Amino acid sequence: MHLACTRHRLGFPHSDNPVSQDLAADAFCDTATPHFELSVRMPKYPSKWAVSAVALDIHYIVVPESILMPRASMLDPRWRRLARVRLYCNASCIAAIVLGCLVLFASIFHIERLKAAILGWIGIEVNTALGLIFLGMSLWLLLPDPPRRAYRYWGLFLATLAASIGAMKLIEYVFGLDLRIDRLLLSQDIVAAATYSPGRMAPITAMTFLALGLALLLLDEETRSGWHPSQLLSLWGVFAAIMSMSGYINGATATYRIFSYTQVAAYTAIVLLMMSAAVFFSRPRVGIAGDLTGKFSGSAIARRFLPPVIIIPFLAAWIRMQGQRAGLFGTELGLAFNVTTNVVTLSLLVWVNARQLNKAEKSLEEVREEKNMLYDASFKDELTGLYNRRGFLTFAEQQIKLACSGRRELLVVFADVDGLKAINDEYGHPEGDRALKKTAEVLLTVFRDTDLVARLGGDEFAVLALDCSPAGLVRINAHFDKLLRAINDIEKAWTLSISVGAVHVDSRHHLSIEELLGKADGIMYDRKRARLAVAAK
Repeated sequence: MHLACTRHRLGFPHSDNPVSQDLAADAFCDTATPHFELSVRMPKYPSKWAVSAVALDIHYIVVPESILMPRASMLDPRWRRLARVRLYCNASCIAAIVLGCLVLFASIFHIERLKAAILGWIGIEVNTALGLIFLGMSLWLLLPDPPRRAYRYWGLFLATLAASIGAMKLIEYVFGLDLRIDRLLLSQDIVAAATYSPGRMAPITAMTFLALGLALLLLDEETRSGWHPSQLLSLWGVFAAIMSMSGYINGATATYRIFSYTQVAAYTAIVLLMMSAAVFFSRPRVGIAGDLTGKFSGSAIARRFLPPVIIIPFLAAWIRMQGQRAGLFGTELGLAFNVTTNVVTLSLLVWVNARQLNKAEKSLEEVREEKNMLYDASFKDELTGLYNRRGFLTFAEQQIKLACSGRRELLVVFADVDGLKAINDEYGHPEGDRALKKTAEVLLTVFRDTDLVARLGGDEFAVLALDCSPAGLVRINAHFDKLLRAINDIEKAWTLSISVGAVHVDSRHHLSIEELLGKADGIMYDRKRARLAVAAK
């Protein structure tokens, strides 16, 4: 079915600037896929568009504002990557809310099977479930950039609750107090395995709640040096979750039994890792997250390195522990295996990265060569290698401005190959091309490397030289005649003759390059006619 993508039918919000509306509509139409994300505002009174929509049975999918990429993200070249990041953030929020609700439901209604299926042998406390719900709802409301005012207030309030839960639990652990916040919802004590204080969340979980709550409160803050405190705080959650998960894999308890030796539930560690990463990437264009989601090669390298750097050490540790538990090797050999795996992995990553960079550099080199070829084709004459008319006129204007600003003398020379048509007719075009090449060699030899030498077309050449006095012009003419005599002594078939006209001006002139060339051309033809008249006599 064909849908005409117009601003009115799609219901783009009204804006005082019609150009921004057209850009948004065009961006949507150019990038439209079978999955439509539309925000529809129903009119107060029916219109012909509403009637036609009902008649065609068009269904609109209303997507929450937190899922949509903010600030016209489809106009951003990174919008697909940023949309996937936003989708992950929303999925993390849903996972935290769902897990917290399931734990509360199982605890309140004493559903043991659900507890065993979700919690396993290490339970998730009620306050931990509440903290996960608060974090998930808070991030969901604060994801739009910027969020609506009401959503922002509620999001900050829920973030404050999550941070307060973590702070009060830390106070209980540090000062040995019992604030009884564990039994505000459930009056009975909860007994859990591997827990020093039943009903209490682990200290590392409390610190993570405090860090993530503060990160959400400071989500849009930025220091003078450009750092974003929310991203730095969210990295603590990543560190704590990775430490807990690695403790489970390695079968250790010291790594995740800090202070009172209360373990972190596996599902809690996984969801907190997801939430920490979601808070970190909630503002994907700025800070450290912007360095990872950017479009340049450094960001691409980071995205290529991070997954194996995180996954492979976990996999190597799990294989090591399985081997040790099976009695295949001891602790020392297992440690050696772990170190070797990490070294080999990092070495392979370095090699793969070097190979990718070499390929990219090779591609860039090919692009540079193609660019140079296009540059030469645009500004250089293919036969002689001199500048063509376009290149000469482009750079001559710059040289004239430089001469006028620095009060420098300027010499413009117009040269014409005599009898080129006769050479082509009698000896062929290859010999005519050789005559043009010899003329280019003469001009390049007579004039300096800093002078601008060009073939304007056919048998016409031009030279622009700075800081050339009339006395220098005399020496140039003498050198010019000497080189022509040397070439004609070698070339017995045809004689190379060049007519030259020159205009010498100072910095006070107000002539353009076309006018200077016209004057030099007139002088050249006057000299050619005078020479032909003398030869005729």
